[in-house]
Amino acid sequence: MSTSPHGGRISPSEVRHATFEQVGQGYDTGAVHYFLSSVADQMEADRVQIEARGANAQDEMVKIISQAQVLAEKFVAEAEQYSKDLVASARTQYSEILRRAEESGGSRTGSQVVAANSTGPEYTTPIDEIEYVRTYTKVAQVQLRAVIDALAEQVNKLGDVPKSSK
Repeated sequence: MSTSPHGGRISPSEVRHATFEQVGQGYDTGAVHYFLSSVADQMEADRVQIEARGANAQDEMVKIISQAQVLAEKFVAEAEQYSKDLVASARTQYSEILRRAEESGGSRTGSQVVAANSTGPEYTTPIDEIEYVRTYTKVAQVQLRAVIDALAEQVNKLGDVPKSSK
């Protein structure tokens, strides 16, 4: 039998054009050539399919990365909006507390109330909602980094897809 001259993978063309020595009665040459032709056709179809998958997979990975980025931006925007809402709520509560203090203070003016409040102990314990937002943001960042790292690894693997010889 003739073999591949480069000693590596056998191409569909080499299978189609393979020749065998005739030994005694041997095999039916027509059946052997038909089988070799079928094998070569399947090898060619597999090669085309692998090339198509490589191109499609790369396009699919780009789409997935784009979707992940859009999702990450959405989460960040939601966290920012939630933070803004918390700040607005805190300001509203502050204004309400200040108004009540002024009303209950009677003769004290607003500046006296603020001055009296500033001489007291400072508030150092974070508000639960703010801590929740911080935790949520950190968790989202970790998850998004993991997704992006996994997608980048898959894209790198696409670069390792063997090129077919033509």
